[in-house]
Parts: sequence; structure tokens; C-alpha cells
Amino acid sequence: MIKKISIITPCRNAEKYIRETVESVILQTALLSGRTELEYIICDGLSTDKTVEIAEAAAKGFRYGTVRIVSQQDAGMYDALAKGIKKSTGDIVSYLNAGDYYNKYAFDIILDIFSAKKTHWLTGYSVVYNDRSHVVYSILPYKYRKRFFSCGFYGQQLLHVQQESTFWSSALSSLIDYDKLSNFKYAGDFYLWFQFSRKYDLHIVEAYLGGFRMHKGQLSENISAYNAEMETIITKPNMIDHLLVMIDKIMWYAPNSFKKMMNKEGLFRYDHNMQEWV
Repeated sequence: MIKKISIITPCRNAEKYIRETVESVILQTALLSGRTELEYIICDGLSTDKTVEIAEAAAKGFRYGTVRIVSQQDAGMYDALAKGIKKSTGDIVSYLNAGDYYNKYAFDIILDIFSAKKTHWLTGYSVVYNDRSHVVYSILPYKYRKRFFSCGFYGQQLLHVQQESTFWSSALSSLIDYDKLSNFKYAGDFYLWFQFSRKYDLHIVEAYLGGFRMHKGQLSENISAYNAEMETIITKPNMIDHLLVMIDKIMWYAPNSFKKMMNKEGLFRYDHNMQEWV
């Protein structure tokens, strides 16, 4: 039984975005119905604006778990994230940066799948928001291959794993070297996926779980720095990798039904007759 979900939000000077992010976490239907409880850890890097004040106001009166706001000096986003994950005690873990937000049914969907013991980590549609919180792009991933994590194809040859839609069993957190994660400035998310993929396959659900907000000044704009950090942990791709990625580049834009047919065990779709994810 999944009793608790832990979410970490690392942030600093995010007063413009923090309320929407916090509300997307604490107003999940799975929490309001009592299906599970929440452990929400907001790791603030000593903001000089009203980030902490707004987060506290947004979370005031929350009674479906705990919200902890820790404001202290850190060495950057992934140092804050490492501290947050280490403090987490939930059965399922994820992190959500300030500015990004979840679909209000996200927890219900992941509970359906994790409770059926169908996965160790899970991601959904890759969704992008504009700076007005409008969904402007979405695509269902086709397949995530362990070998492509090893050689760094996700984010280079193929789309990144969308962090805002990705949840993992707390047991996977034992695979993280927290000191190493703390030292990343750009590609800490890839480091997590790299570690998890060495032991378990990443599964996909045909559902909107969360999304990434595009706005000026975000760390993800520095693609060269991100790639440079990836290069420190990946291995060189071989000929088979290059051949497979050509196939996957086509498959990522195939119809969803065809993606499911070609990835039966790795992609969950909702069966309306059975009323479950299969």
C-alpha cells in the first residue's frame, strides 16, 4: 500500500511562480479524497524576495500530510534537491521546480500504476507550458532504452526525460550518490535517470502528469553546459546504438496505438472496458 508521496521543490527567488507550483501539489485529487498523504519539502535557497512568504500562505491550512519549508544556504538547485530527497520518507518520490506544475489527477494515475506493482519509475506525456501557464506542446514518449541512457542519447538524439512527469519508488533513491548530485549545476536530472536506468526500465503512461514551463533565464537554456555535464558520466555509443536511435526517432512521432503495439510492456494505456491501465 502506498501511504505517502514525497515531492521536493528546490527554489530561490521564485515569487512569480511558487504559488501555482505549490497549489498544484497540495490540491491533488488523491490527497483531497484521502487516498494517500503528502510529504512536501520546499528547499529554498535563502530567497531575497517573497518566495517563502507566498509558499507559506499557499500551504496554510493544508491537512492531508505535511508541508515543510526549509530556507537555508545551498550550492545551487541540485544541492537543494539532494538535501530534500535525503529528508524524504514517502513511498513514491518526485521533484517539481518552481514554475512547473502537475495535472490535478497526477497522483491518482501514478497510484493506480504503482499500486499494481507494474513499475519502479514512471513518466507520462512530455508537456510544455508557455509563461502564461498554457499547454503549448505535448508528445507521448515511445520507449526508454537503458542503452540510450548509458550513451546520453536522451537530450541529444531524442527528447529529454521530462522531470516534471517522472516519479520513482523510494527504493531507487538508494542508487543516488548525494554528494555527486549536489555538484551538478545543470544535468542533475540526467544523473538521476542514469542511475535509475542501470537497474530498472523507465515505464511510460499515456497520461498528462505534469509539465515544464518555458521562460527566460532558466537553467535549461544553457544547453552546452548541460551537455558538458552529461559527458562526464556517459559512454561512447556504438554502431547498434546509432542504428536503433534512427528507428526510435521515427517511432516517437508514430500514432500512440502503434507505440503501444511496439512497446507492449513498457507503455501503459487506459482500457475503458476494463477500467484500468494496461
